[in-house]
Amino acid sequence: MDTRARADALTPFVFERAAIRGSVVHLRDATRTMLGAHRYPPAIARALAELTAAAALLAATLKLDGSLTVQLRGDGPLRLLVVECDGTLGLRGAAQWSDEAVSPLGANASLRALAGEPSQARLAITLDPRDGAALYQGIVALEGDSIAASIEHYLATSEQLPSRLVLVTASGAAAGILLQRLPASTDEDTALWDRAAHAVTGAEDALLAVREPTTLLQALFPRDDLRVFPERLARFQCKCSRARAENALRIAGAAEVEAALAESGRVDVTCEYCGRQYVFDAPAARALFAAPSRETP
Repeated sequence: MDTRARADALTPFVFERAAIRGSVVHLRDATRTMLGAHRYPPAIARALAELTAAAALLAATLKLDGSLTVQLRGDGPLRLLVVECDGTLGLRGAAQWSDEAVSPLGANASLRALAGEPSQARLAITLDPRDGAALYQGIVALEGDSIAASIEHYLATSEQLPSRLVLVTASGAAAGILLQRLPASTDEDTALWDRAAHAVTGAEDALLAVREPTTLLQALFPRDDLRVFPERLARFQCKCSRARAENALRIAGAAEVEAALAESGRVDVTCEYCGRQYVFDAPAARALFAAPSRETP
């Protein structure tokens, strides 16, 4: 990818003469930081980078004051893939997998090969508003052999939004483009939608070769009048803290903490998203379970 352009940015756009919207995203620093936190096998790293680009594109379609979380679960080599994106395009993600099961798979293994039995594999998208409004979650079975196809299926069935999504990764970077036909679309928009959806199908090479959004959109839609909005910067953003690590130990319980202290004399809590370690020696760990002292009247 051309490193002269911004490393992590998303650009929304709309078709002026049709109820069709879209966004294009390029991520480099965010995905490389995310993938660098753990020793992900190539197939898992590719899937996580793709899902990160998809999460950013989905979040950009919402007036989001809170977070959007996309989860893939299955019973295959890939047990869990999760990416969280907030309203400012702060991103973090992680994966759980079986080393023994994933090692025979190549870097380009299909989602079906990674997720296992289709009847057991699920895609969930959760919206968690920051203002205390009700949490929303939609869940569908995984469809197709790719993350893009599964998200298209989710949008069509759960949101009733015909969509076309293309995702691509290279050297730890990720890119994607999302088109959506909006509810206000009319029959007159059908021909344009069909042509636009066809234009982005197979656009992986263009996404990798052209990082300047206006140039890319002109190449994909040379006959169309587009309104391109200002880019939005994205970044890796982990929410871990020592306070959250302390709370995790309290949830684990005193017995489990004492067992860890007996084994190594300390307790380590590792963030599954960024890989940061929080170390608690015996006094610090036991203090988490100490009864609060009573003040002398």
